[in-house]
Amino acid sequence: MLFKLCTYSGLIYAVHKLVKKRYHRYITGPNTHVIMNRCLVIGMIFIFSSNIASAQKLSAGKKEIEEEDSLRIYKKLKKWSSKHRVTKWAYSLIFVDPEAKEYPIQPASKEVKNVNPYLKYKGRIIRNINITIYDPFGHNVNDTITRPVSRSQRFGNNVHMTTRQFVIQNKLLFKNNDTINPLSLSETERILREASFINDARIYITKTKSRDSVDVNVIVQDKWPITVPILVTDIFVDARFRNYNLFGAGQQFEQYGRLTKPNVYEFNGYYGIANIDNTYISSRLGYSTNKDETKVSLSFDRPFFSPLTSWAGGAAASHSWKKYVYTDTIIGESRQIPLNSLGYDVWAGKSFKFKKLSEDRSFFNQSTNLILAGRYYTATYLNRPSERIDTSRSHYNAKAALGNIGFSVQHYYKDKYIYRFGANEDVPEGLILQFIYGGIKYEFKKIRYYTGFELARAKHFERLGYLSATVSYGIFFNEKVANDITLNYKLYYFSNLLKNGRWFFREFLTFNCVHGENKLVGQTINFSGEELYGFENRGLSGNTKMTLNSETVAYLPYKLIGFRFAPVVTMGIGMIGSPSSPLVKSNLYQAYTLGVMVRNENLLSSTFQFAVGAYPFFPNENKVTLKYNPITSFTLRVRAFSVSKPEFISY
Repeated sequence: MLFKLCTYSGLIYAVHKLVKKRYHRYITGPNTHVIMNRCLVIGMIFIFSSNIASAQKLSAGKKEIEEEDSLRIYKKLKKWSSKHRVTKWAYSLIFVDPEAKEYPIQPASKEVKNVNPYLKYKGRIIRNINITIYDPFGHNVNDTITRPVSRSQRFGNNVHMTTRQFVIQNKLLFKNNDTINPLSLSETERILREASFINDARIYITKTKSRDSVDVNVIVQDKWPITVPILVTDIFVDARFRNYNLFGAGQQFEQYGRLTKPNVYEFNGYYGIANIDNTYISSRLGYSTNKDETKVSLSFDRPFFSPLTSWAGGAAASHSWKKYVYTDTIIGESRQIPLNSLGYDVWAGKSFKFKKLSEDRSFFNQSTNLILAGRYYTATYLNRPSERIDTSRSHYNAKAALGNIGFSVQHYYKDKYIYRFGANEDVPEGLILQFIYGGIKYEFKKIRYYTGFELARAKHFERLGYLSATVSYGIFFNEKVANDITLNYKLYYFSNLLKNGRWFFREFLTFNCVHGENKLVGQTINFSGEELYGFENRGLSGNTKMTLNSETVAYLPYKLIGFRFAPVVTMGIGMIGSPSSPLVKSNLYQAYTLGVMVRNENLLSSTFQFAVGAYPFFPNENKVTLKYNPITSFTLRVRAFSVSKPEFISY
């Protein structure tokens, strides 16, 4: 700075002498020195002010510089593409001109994320309900400004069938002339966001001229509902067509097909309705067929979709056709016998409040339920081989009856930067304590009675982060049969959002331990590919398994030609044990992956994932094994805190 000052001062003095010498006759007079001195002072002030302004622009304008750098790539690409008709058309098809200033959305603060925004309107009467449904591209539920879109996005909006008004109406937990219940509004907003065909939803209230009434405005942004992924390898070709919002009526259709060399076909698909006539009953008709089995199924289900749900239940039926292949010892030829089965599954549940809502409409009472449920299911063979052919009796009928008594406290808070780039996300908190009882009867065997329990708790701690823990235990018992035991521990954690400048970070951890005793023949456990980041070896099996997974996610604010990035570093370790080889003596199996989630709002296909996995130790291999894209998703998912239909503790 001192060097610059001396340089600028010398420069001004030299200019002063030059002007005085050259224009001496024009500026002579008694006030000449005064005028020249004032010019010198003005010049110094100008230089200092220009340096200060430059420093301020340098410090305050870093964001603009960074954005200008990213925009420069856009401009170069646009300039190059404008030279040719084909490239110009391709550019306009894919890209839209970005806005010059776009800053990352800040995450919800600790002070406001647990506050229900509808509390101040509690008790007011709903006069009108206004529903607005946006197309997938160029809109945002948080503002009414229409954003520029590319030609392909405009084409997508034009061919997209907007969700029908009655579909949204059927998901509302309130109606005209109801009094405002803040929990009903917040639950409706969450339920709308959960729908597979909705990208985002927002509910806000506007006042009316009357002090005791308000208007409720429901804004929904559709998702582009159609996906057609195709995978081609040297072994197989498979394709899947999926429409999440068929005819704009909230109905779902999927068709999948695979061709495996040489000429082996596999098909499956389903048709589903998410909400039948505002009952929250979903239905699904599905089928699957391959060289070994053909199966059709039909189900109806109404879960405890909200703490406000008073009843739940479901019914399902399935029919399968197989062939039992055996060798006829008399003639020495292979024969086939039909192996057809029919299965039914029905359940029903009822929730009870500790106080009537008319007496206590507090959040705690509305979110707290005592739940009773019962279930019965059966699997019966319509055709099967005789005992002479199937001497091991491997195909037998089975039936089971289950019930549970549960205590549930369920609510949600909003947060950001967990699974998405700044959009509102609903995170469950709560408590579940349930007792399970019942029995199962296999043909040719004695009935086995069952009892078990599950305890789960989740909470966000201000300084620690989000923590969820589950302990479950189940036992089959009969005085003539050894007890069949399952014990399961689960821990799930993600940190508070960490910030460094404009970068955001989160750490995800999950721990899982499963132990079984006296299991039936063939009941073993192993590592699945999703469980240990692509590590999968069916040769490893046992009765005890432990895994620990870690994911570190960075949400970057920078954009490259419209792309935003979230690098992910994962680490997974696992151990598996058996009665002959305890867990403490097991090898430590490891999985490491480095990946990135890429998102570009300017592209028709907005989300991509890439990863490379490394596995230092595979059984029977003495080298590091590498895999490309070993997993389909990165971020570990939290569990919901709603009681479902009665089930045996999973093993």
